[in-house]
Amino acid sequence: MEKRGISKLDLKRRNRMQILRVIRESGPISRVDVASALEITRAAVTIITNEMIEEGVLVEIGEAPINAEKLQKGRRKILIDINVNSRFALGATVDEKEVSIGLTNLNADVLDKSSMVIDERTTSKDIISFIIQKSNEMMENACLSKDKVIGLGIGVVPSMWGKLKIFYKDGVLDFSNFIDKVSSGVEIDVRCGNAIGLMALASNDFRTGNNNGHPSMYNGTQINQAFLHNGNQVNLAIVNKNFLSPDYVSYTYMIEKYIVNPGGKSYEGYPDGSVKAEISRTAMINSILEIFSKDKTPVLYELTEGDKSKINMDNVFMALMRGEEPVKNVVDNIICKYTMLINNIAISHFAQKIILHNYKLNEKQFDYVKREMIRLVGEEIADRVVLSKLEGKNDFIGGCALVIMDNFYTRGGM
Repeated sequence: MEKRGISKLDLKRRNRMQILRVIRESGPISRVDVASALEITRAAVTIITNEMIEEGVLVEIGEAPINAEKLQKGRRKILIDINVNSRFALGATVDEKEVSIGLTNLNADVLDKSSMVIDERTTSKDIISFIIQKSNEMMENACLSKDKVIGLGIGVVPSMWGKLKIFYKDGVLDFSNFIDKVSSGVEIDVRCGNAIGLMALASNDFRTGNNNGHPSMYNGTQINQAFLHNGNQVNLAIVNKNFLSPDYVSYTYMIEKYIVNPGGKSYEGYPDGSVKAEISRTAMINSILEIFSKDKTPVLYELTEGDKSKINMDNVFMALMRGEEPVKNVVDNIICKYTMLINNIAISHFAQKIILHNYKLNEKQFDYVKREMIRLVGEEIADRVVLSKLEGKNDFIGGCALVIMDNFYTRGGM
């Protein structure tokens, strides 16, 4: 007779996983409040959390603050939280220009990091060797035994899949060949994924009500977040209530087929007026090049010394701020198309936050973009747009987020 049901070990792991989830999203929190959130007995929560405290997974951090209005007799609540230094994670991200790698604790606090610039001459062997070398160095320098490191998570942007021989198999990305090569040089679990989704996960605010320092912004509820990455491709990932939307796990680059200017510019294989044709990095540079000359854009021409290769975000905005009308018209037109894209994402995915990553905007430039967005769609949509906390050499935190989620939270810290 076939046995059905759940084993004691699986049940234990599931209970611990649920407790960790509640603490991660709402902590520090008391055992009473954990029991209430999960609708299980306080005694059961006490038994499980005490065991996790003995293992070092959780830690008691003291009594809850007194609320004079709700003061009750009896024992004060003791708050518990995740011991973020009980385990550590290695992460790496491979994009078109560099490989970044780092070591964090469970709270994604960076303990060590390194990077390597790459170009078309860099081989897959070079990339793999660098990841292996730095992983081992970081563990050794931090005096960490292998059992303290829960794994190495690696994110690869879609435009680099071919170089690293990552292909689709039965409709799913197959990282097995790449994982095997990295695993041969490190003695820890290696996991891989689409870097865009992993960075979106790392950018997520897991603790309810903890949104950019505004505790009441979303009334303590989990929110949907859209993550827009600007690289050789434009990519989109959606985090739906703390979980990556499966529709975007592999196909983050499909956002390039969205139409932002009906009947607009053409690009082979894409509809006219698509993101690819209108507001990809190449398209934006081409829009500037169309007006770039000593006569039409003298300020930009002077800032770049007449060298087209020196056209960048800083020079473009500097020319704009100095009143170069043709540059302002092009920039405002690009912002208009991006605003249409963001508005559609916010509505179609119920996204309460849209995170812009790798757009190389400083605070002043971003303020200009936001003002234009407010003019076009109003504050309600524009205020949802924020710049990514992950920039440049901290992109590796996406890989850390993968192994922290898979090898710690999903396993109940076991």
